[in-house]
Amino acid sequence: MENRTNKKILIILLIATFFYFIANFQRIAIPGAIFDVLTNDLSVSAFYVTAFGAVYMYIYAFSQLITGVLVDRFGGFRVILAGAIILFLGCLLFPLTSNLPVMYLSRALVGVGSSTFYLSIIRELKNVCSDKNFGIGISVVLFIGYTGGIMANAPFVALMQVMTWREILITMAVVILIALIIFTLILTTIPLPRVNKTIKIRVLPFRLVLHKRHNLNLFSFACCNFGISYVIQTVIGKKFIEDFCSIPPSKSAMILSIMAIIATCFNIINAFVCKICHNHRVQFLKIASLITLSSLVALCLIIYLNIKTYFIAIILFIIAGNASLTSILVPILYMTNRKMISGTAVSIMNFCFFMMVGILGTITGFLLELTKPQRIGDTLVYSNNAYLLIFGMFLMLSIYEVYKVSKLSNKY
Repeated sequence: MENRTNKKILIILLIATFFYFIANFQRIAIPGAIFDVLTNDLSVSAFYVTAFGAVYMYIYAFSQLITGVLVDRFGGFRVILAGAIILFLGCLLFPLTSNLPVMYLSRALVGVGSSTFYLSIIRELKNVCSDKNFGIGISVVLFIGYTGGIMANAPFVALMQVMTWREILITMAVVILIALIIFTLILTTIPLPRVNKTIKIRVLPFRLVLHKRHNLNLFSFACCNFGISYVIQTVIGKKFIEDFCSIPPSKSAMILSIMAIIATCFNIINAFVCKICHNHRVQFLKIASLITLSSLVALCLIIYLNIKTYFIAIILFIIAGNASLTSILVPILYMTNRKMISGTAVSIMNFCFFMMVGILGTITGFLLELTKPQRIGDTLVYSNNAYLLIFGMFLMLSIYEVYKVSKLSNKY
């Protein structure tokens, strides 16, 4: 009987990992992969299109602050069920309407639903995996989930050759519904822990985390480093490559998919390299900040000098790999904070990550509108000056992150 229950748990964990895959797909595909398509279909400017990504990121960021508490109180499977229902509603609503407020609402729903999966899956995975296999289980979940980000560019764009973006997203919503029904049916057949009513949202852990200057410096560095790379991946990268380099959508989408692959792999590679270097984690972060700064200096010079080159893709790959530092940042937080608040510290860092992406996405849309785009056929092409403003902003942030990481002690 116990073996049968464990098999059922593994099945619904696999379904939950599929939901996590969809969450990553939605995060990167909209608006990044279909930026021009949304602009034309909805007859709106870049500011309104970038807002689709920003709304998702804002909601996702705030949700990170309470997801851990919900998982502790209700258990991972209950939270996954609620999140999957909300995710389905958001995924279905977006392609069914052209009403902007309703579309923003749908993105908010997708953000709320997406925020529930990672911590919930990790909690339930811990309950069924031995300590020996727990790390392997996490790596499998992350790999499947991040594959969603890879599929959100080149494969998504290729599929639009035979289906419209609305048809693709509606089909995806139907698949989510089928998975949700199967998840619910299996969930009703396994015992669930009682709701722990003693677990409540408390302000004290947040205050203790934010009171430490070390944490604030680390969060400032991390959110700038991650935010720059992720805004390129999810909002502006594909459009920039198409406009500046005159690269067709299929090839630009492939570049962004490779960025996602690099970001996925380098969380492991960076941790391995850091271990080889005797786990001098903070020194590793300082080197990473300088690499980001150098990459953005090169990119701004290329835009300013109007050099049309595929070397831009190499620079974007470097930025993507250099921002995959979670496997280094989390151990630092656990080393420098008491056990009772280390989980809260990680949730705050995740909040900072995606809040920064939302803010930068909003500003990116605003900066694009400062210069008038040129219409070529059905496409609005933005000028070099517009992209110089955007990447100049990223450059200023990289200087700030170099300053903040320099404040960290080298003993960690």
